[in-house]
Amino acid sequence: MEFTTQVEIAADIIWIRLHANGEMMLRKLRSLLRMEKSLFYQGIGWLAREGKISVTKARWSKKISLCN
Repeated sequence: MEFTTQVEIAADIIWIRLHANGEMMLRKLRSLLRMEKSLFYQGIGWLAREGKISVTKARWSKKISLCN
């Protein structure tokens, strides 16, 4: 499987989880998905670049949600 395809699939999985659960802490989302760290963050970057997610700072951690 091509690397780009892996990142797209990771982004799709992240989007589906956020769609089902709503806003989540970034750390909790990563632990739920049990995805390789670098692939997880590349998927997050992919979604951010496409304007599909919003990341906000909440004290010492970050919350992630889908954009409306």
